[in-house]
Amino acid sequence: MSTKSFYDLDYIIELNEKRLAQYTSAYQKVLERLTNIILIYSAITIFLVPIFRDVFLAEIRHWLLFICFAVFAVLFLISVYFTIRLVIPVEIAYLQMPKRYYEEYRITYEQTIKNPDEIKILLKASYINELETALHTNDQVFRRKSSFYYNALMYALLSAIPYLICLGFHASKRDDKVQKVQIVNSEISSKLHKSETMENSLNKSNNGKQSSSSTTTATTQLPGVNNGQVISSLPKLIKENSQNSSNKKK
Repeated sequence: MSTKSFYDLDYIIELNEKRLAQYTSAYQKVLERLTNIILIYSAITIFLVPIFRDVFLAEIRHWLLFICFAVFAVLFLISVYFTIRLVIPVEIAYLQMPKRYYEEYRITYEQTIKNPDEIKILLKASYINELETALHTNDQVFRRKSSFYYNALMYALLSAIPYLICLGFHASKRDDKVQKVQIVNSEISSKLHKSETMENSLNKSNNGKQSSSSTTTATTQLPGVNNGQVISSLPKLIKENSQNSSNKKK
């Protein structure tokens, strides 16, 4: 069983190739996690315009609202700054075509070196040099992009705290409007109900008077008179400021 050693160039090549693949894959995953930040931004922008109106149109005047909105704006803008830094394209190291080693570099070495074993070692060394350079470049890119993603995500989450407070002020304003509308509607309904009640009571009183008078006329018991044979006689009704008169008979 062969033991792995850093004196073995093949093992060094294998190790660098694995690390290069790991950093390249990790960098791609950082960009894929950008959707987490976009989801937070989407949730924030739902009520962002109404909150802007509450603050800049002075629909709500409260010192806590202005402070929370200022803190939210600062944190949110910092998050957007790091998000922009995250999505800006950067240079990623990719390996050259293998033909560069087994043809170009080999021919170049063969012009000055006659020992094939020595040329083999030098070709491996050149390849290791490219692997190390690519690995160092991608490592730096991965660390920067990871830092940008972390800062963008954390500042976005922190901005959600004052944003929720601002959203609470906006919701309370809507509740106040609903309550005012309900109060006005209840007052209108109460007044209408009172007016209808008064009108009904007046109509009942008038009807009661008319019925009582007609009833009195019809049911008056005169001494020695058969009321069933009495012809009912009603007065003439004349409208005010009118010359027309009407006779109502039962």
